[in-house]
Amino acid sequence: MRGQAIAAPTDTLYGLLADAGSDSAVQSVFRIKGRPRTKPILLLVESMDMAERLAARFPPEFEILAQAFWPGPLTMVVSAAEGVHPVVTAGLSTVAIRLPDSPVVTAIAKCAGRPLTGTSANRSGRPGARSADEVQAQLGDRIPLILDGGPVAEPVPSTILALVGGEPRILREGAVAAREIERVLRRSL
Repeated sequence: MRGQAIAAPTDTLYGLLADAGSDSAVQSVFRIKGRPRTKPILLLVESMDMAERLAARFPPEFEILAQAFWPGPLTMVVSAAEGVHPVVTAGLSTVAIRLPDSPVVTAIAKCAGRPLTGTSANRSGRPGARSADEVQAQLGDRIPLILDGGPVAEPVPSTILALVGGEPRILREGAVAAREIERVLRRSL
């Protein structure tokens, strides 16, 4: 995996996994997808310890939401720590983090000892891949390895929640409904 991206099933869709600290690996994700470099890439972690190394600080809502929804399909955007690869953040001061409910992904991140990119394994602007066959159809000649874990059970992307700049706000509603987040936070979004 050194310097390259692979495709593997997550708990949502198939994702492009690469070492988020490797410039060549992160650049390969952008090339494979045809993704604009102005769009940040979310990071997948294997533990809260790994998540803590990525954040400058966590707002109080972070731990409450992590206890309720991690591991799982909630991505949280927080202030980035120094050292988070600037290409991953698209030059922003924030980073999107998720602890997936995927033994394959967390094992890879644990073995690597680093966070992994977690963008969907598809051409930019196309639907996310729900199976290895769909990854092959979109990215086959662009990617060195596709781990076939069968079709994903619930092919819905993660919900992305921003926890910066004041009140929490949903950037993309996905597998975790807004009402579930509101219930846990005990307030409206």
